[in-house]
Amino acid sequence: MEADLIVVGNTYQCASPLLEECFKGKVEKLYDLSALVEVRDSSQIDTTRVQELNKRLVIPFSQIVEI
Repeated sequence: MEADLIVVGNTYQCASPLLEECFKGKVEKLYDLSALVEVRDSSQIDTTRVQELNKRLVIPFSQIVEI
C-alpha cells in the first residue's frame, strides 16, 4: 500500500514473517518505509507470539492492505 494512503489510527490487514497468518492491526506511527502496528485481531495459532511481541510490530508498507 502507498505510504500516503495509510492513516494513523486506522485498522488494516497486515502480514509479517514473524507470524504464521495475517492479522488486523491499528497503525500507531508511520516511518519512512514502514509503520508501527498494534495487533488487534490475530489467529489463535499466533496468540503466544503476539503476546511475546507486546502486541506491536513494525510492518513494511507493502505488507499493509486496506480492509
